[in-house]
Amino acid sequence: MNEVLGVLQALAELDHALHHLSGRLSDLDQEEAALKERLRQEDEGMARRREAHRKLRQAALDRTAEADATDAKIREYQRKLDHEIISYKEMEFLREQVKLLRARLDQLSEEALRLMDAVEEDAQRLAEDEQRHKERRARLLEELQALGKKREELQQARAELEARRGEALGRLPPPVRQRYEQLRARLPNPVVYVDGQACSGCHLRLSEATLLKLREGREVVTCENCSRFLLLRW
Repeated sequence: MNEVLGVLQALAELDHALHHLSGRLSDLDQEEAALKERLRQEDEGMARRREAHRKLRQAALDRTAEADATDAKIREYQRKLDHEIISYKEMEFLREQVKLLRARLDQLSEEALRLMDAVEEDAQRLAEDEQRHKERRARLLEELQALGKKREELQQARAELEARRGEALGRLPPPVRQRYEQLRARLPNPVVYVDGQACSGCHLRLSEATLLKLREGREVVTCENCSRFLLLRW
């Protein structure tokens, strides 16, 4: 085989390998984005879970504070009834208020106890949720780390292929190199084999003159239809 044709063949194989590597790196980008999204959702879900527990605890504290305030108000009214000289009308009003407030205090106390029990139970569930969240997060980070390592390996392989590609390009005559790069810019396969009597790139029949030049193997031959470089399968 003509030496230039051999370089073209090797160059085409390198470009194919580089294209495949670029696809794998692109896939890694998508996998990484998906993992980061899962990590974000995991963290946001845990943040919502913690916020729900905080609100439950705050509701219990608020109810307890309201019960304490109600109890203090009852004591204040009762002190006026027991120790101050007040009018009959005010006395009746305070007695009615004390009655209403005591009923309210019973309700608030019951709600506060129920909420505190709920807080205690939810705190236990939250601890379990925190542990599961920690485990899931660790697994996601491990997957991201593995992807990062794989990316480094692929990038190193790509750098090596690009170095070999540059070396191969340098071995081509300038006109051939320029033609190859022009074809490569618009076609995924600038170097193709002959399939029967047709170019396997454009699938059009080749002339007898072109096929003869190929069989002689003394020069670089291109398809008269699509301009791709042609190779024979030996």
